[in-house]
Amino acid sequence: MKNRLYEKLQGMKVVLIEDDPWIQNGLRMYFQYQGCHLQGFENAELALESLAKERVDIIIIDYWLPDLDGLTLFQRLGEHQPDAIKILITAYPTAGVRSEAERIGVHDFIPKPLTIQKIETSLEALIDKPRAMANHA
Repeated sequence: MKNRLYEKLQGMKVVLIEDDPWIQNGLRMYFQYQGCHLQGFENAELALESLAKERVDIIIIDYWLPDLDGLTLFQRLGEHQPDAIKILITAYPTAGVRSEAERIGVHDFIPKPLTIQKIETSLEALIDKPRAMANHA
């Protein structure tokens, strides 16, 4: 099942916006090992600048970023990335954050500590699922 996931991901543009360099570098190296590309940004400003110009398939954002929270960033990216799979990761999995994420069209919510298994499970569930009705942002 894992190999099928990464075969599908090979042709996709995956972005991670995470200010923790250990998480960002670890995931980038793991995706590279699997033959996939993951582009990382350490803050919202850099991500907004790039993602306003280029369409991507999957966006994974940490809730707590140094310059903007992840939900606000998803809202700002909405018009530029309407079809992207949107995943929020957070160390603060409160009901309020979860309901706001659902309201703005985030497709999955992964609580930290983050593991590759949690990301793979989320991607496997979302990658083939139609998302047209999930985008409310």
